[in-house]
Amino acid sequence: MQLEKYISPLLFRYNCVVIPGFGAVLTHEKGASHHEKTHTFYPPTKVVSFNAQLHVGDGILVSHIAAVLSITYEAALSLVKEEVQLWKSELNSGHALALDGLGVFTQNSEAKISFKPFHEYNYLPASFGLQAVKVVPTAGLNLSPQQSSEPVVFQLDPQYAHKNVRQFRKVLLRYAATALIGVSGALSVYQSYNLHTENKRVAFQEATKEVEHKIQEATFFNSNPLSLSTVEISLAKKEITKPSFFIIAGAFREPENASKRIAQLKKSGYEKASYLGPNRYGLHQVSFQGFVTESEARTFLKEVQAQFAKDAWLLVAKK
Repeated sequence: MQLEKYISPLLFRYNCVVIPGFGAVLTHEKGASHHEKTHTFYPPTKVVSFNAQLHVGDGILVSHIAAVLSITYEAALSLVKEEVQLWKSELNSGHALALDGLGVFTQNSEAKISFKPFHEYNYLPASFGLQAVKVVPTAGLNLSPQQSSEPVVFQLDPQYAHKNVRQFRKVLLRYAATALIGVSGALSVYQSYNLHTENKRVAFQEATKEVEHKIQEATFFNSNPLSLSTVEISLAKKEITKPSFFIIAGAFREPENASKRIAQLKKSGYEKASYLGPNRYGLHQVSFQGFVTESEARTFLKEVQAQFAKDAWLLVAKK
């Protein structure tokens, strides 16, 4: 079934994808780098690694396959187990296992699995479209700092420039655009914070004046007890944190089936069941409930899997 083609898309969203019974594919971010000998600049990326000790499935991969193929969780898990068995047979036979988008797996005489990733794949969304850029020193310049104080001038490798000069310009524009977006975003946050703080200060001052005015009326203008009316104080509304963690009850090709599923969940007592909209594959997702913190979501997920639907899984929404 070419299990690796279902793993690769998940590496853009998760730093750990567990392959039940085999191990976990891990990623961690690495900043932009420069190779001194080849004079090549590489964009930020995600470095892929493998850990055979993490082989207990967490439901992410199997649930993803079930949603894409529109099959049950159990059927998807069965397909994964069959594929893993084929992988292990290949490794036990002494052959290297090359998985597209991941790397090459090998097994030594002690049954330990080694992994060598393919470096041409970049799973960092922020670096989408960025490629390595190679430059060479201008001919005639001395690169040794001990022998010359002249600055070193670089130019694009001619063989590289003819084919990739347009791409190089796009790379520079992307870096510039990223920097501008970061600066504008920081200014926007700073301005929003100042405006929010000023609104709260003004509202508090107005409320204080209103209370003092009522007290003065009760004290100086009537010797009899005065029944004060309720003072309504309007302060800035408290910002409500939106949930980012959702327990998924199913994904359907037809929106009518998603509506039926929501009705079933509410009838079963899950009053907060809701429609989350279509995912990147066009499937309509239905959620048991949304949570602000991951710990609450995982606690609820365990309860749902134990009592109602063991194929439920956790979705982390992008902020």
